[in-house]
Amino acid sequence: MRRAAALSLAILLTGATFAARAQAPAPEPAYVVRGHQAEVHQHALKERLDRFHAKASIQLQRDAPDLLPALEPPPPIAYGYQILPRIIADAPLGPLGKPHVVSFSWPWSDTLIAREMTDLERLESDLAAASQKPAESRHAAYEAIVAGYKKAVDSRRVIDADIDYNWMWQRQIANARPLFDLLTARLNAEVEKEKRPASPATEPEAPAIDFSPPDFARVDASAGRLRIVTVPFYSDIQDSAVVESFRRAIESYWHVYDGQDEYQVRLNITAFSPERLYCGPTEDGRAPTAACAPPAQGEHINLEAHVTRFPADGAVLTTGAESLKLTAERAIVLGPHDVAPRTLAHEFGHVLGFPDAYLRGYKDLGADGFEVEEFVPNFEDIMSSPGAGSVLARHFRTLIAAKEIQTLMQEGLDALYKRADPSDAAARFREVLARNPNHYGATLQLAKALDLAGKPEEALPVWRRIMGMAEAAGDAETIQTVRTRLADSHQ
Repeated sequence: MRRAAALSLAILLTGATFAARAQAPAPEPAYVVRGHQAEVHQHALKERLDRFHAKASIQLQRDAPDLLPALEPPPPIAYGYQILPRIIADAPLGPLGKPHVVSFSWPWSDTLIAREMTDLERLESDLAAASQKPAESRHAAYEAIVAGYKKAVDSRRVIDADIDYNWMWQRQIANARPLFDLLTARLNAEVEKEKRPASPATEPEAPAIDFSPPDFARVDASAGRLRIVTVPFYSDIQDSAVVESFRRAIESYWHVYDGQDEYQVRLNITAFSPERLYCGPTEDGRAPTAACAPPAQGEHINLEAHVTRFPADGAVLTTGAESLKLTAERAIVLGPHDVAPRTLAHEFGHVLGFPDAYLRGYKDLGADGFEVEEFVPNFEDIMSSPGAGSVLARHFRTLIAAKEIQTLMQEGLDALYKRADPSDAAARFREVLARNPNHYGATLQLAKALDLAGKPEEALPVWRRIMGMAEAAGDAETIQTVRTRLADSHQ
C-alpha cells in the first residue's frame, strides 16, 4: 500500500512538474534580457546625476548662489499640435567623410554609461574639494563644476537616445531576421567594394531598389529638356512663413541640372485650416456636430488618425511629432526642434518613395543581443547622408523610370483582372521586369498571368523565384499562396 501510494504521489508530482513546465512562459530573447541590463545601468546613471545635482545645489546656495540658475537644466522642449520648429540655415559643409561602418549594441551602451560614470566620479571629487579652496579660486572651481554638470546632462541625453535607438533596431532585427540577413550581405559587399582601388571618378551607380513613388506625384515631360515633378501638398500649419520656408527648401534642393537636362520639383500647397480639417463636412456629406473643435495648440494627437483627415490625393505637411518624422508614408510631421532645409529635403525624398540609401545590417552577439551596423556608401547622396548629401540627377531619373513602371503595372493589372487577357498582362509584367528584375509585384503577377494563360510549366520557375522574395520580405500570405501552387504542381 505504501509503495503504491508513494508511486501514485510520484506520478502526481511528475505530472505537476510537467504541467508547470508547460505553463511556464517562454524565456525572453537575448536582446531583451541584455537590454534590460543596460536599462538598469541607465537608471543608475540618472540617480547618480540627480544626487549630484542635489549636493551641488546645496553647496552653491552656500558658496556661490549666483551660479544656481546655471545649474538648472533647461526644461524639456514641449511638443504637440501646431508647435513649430525654427527652420534654420544648413550647417556649413566640411570635407565629406570616408565611408565607414558605425555600430550600436548593448555593450556599447554600457561603455557610454561607464565613461559617464567615470566623468561623474571626477566631478563629485571636484565638488567635494571646491569648498576647501581659497575664496579667491572657489568661484572659478564652481563655474567649472557647473559646466561639467551641464556636459554630463547632455551626455545622458545622448545615452538615452542611444538606448532608444538600440531598442528600435534590435526589435526589428529579431522580427525580420531573413530580411536583415540579406541587408547584412549587401552591407558587407559594399564594405568590401569600398576597400578595392578606386575607379575613375564617375557618379556612383544607384543601388537597385523596389521603388514605388506615390500616385499623386506627376511628371511633366512636355517642356523640352526640362522635367518637372509636381507634388500636391496639404497643410494645416497656420504660420505661412514656415510653410513658405518649407516650399523654398524643397524646391531649392530638388532642382538639378545634368548637362543640358534640367529636373525640378514644384509643390502645390493647399492650406487647410484646423477648423476645416476637423469640422468640415464629412466624406458622406454630413455636417459636423456642434461640439466639433480642432485640437488645442500643444495638444498631443494621434498622428496616424490626424493624417487621414487630409485628402488622399496629396502629401501632407503638419505638426504634432516629438521630433521630425514621416507618417503614413506621405506626411512630413514637424516637431519642436530646429530643422535645416537639407533635412527637410531628405524627408521629402521619402514622400517621393525613396528609402534611406545608407545600409543597415547586424551581427549576432549571442547573449549580448545584436550589434546594429550602419554604412553610408555615398556622402554625396541626400538619401544616404541627410546631413551632407545633395539631390542628384539620378534621383529624378529613378523617379521618372518608376512612374513609367507604375503605368506598365497598371496596364498589366487591367489586362489581367478587368479585360481577362492574361497573355497581354504577362507581356506588360515582363516589360516591368526587364526594367527592374527585382520588382516584387511584377514577379508575382507574372506567375499568376502565366498560369491563367495556360502556361503552368513556364510559370513554375517564376513561382519559385517569388517564394524566395516573399520569404525575404516576410510576406506570409504570399508564401502560403506559393506553397499551395507548388504543391499542386506535384500532384
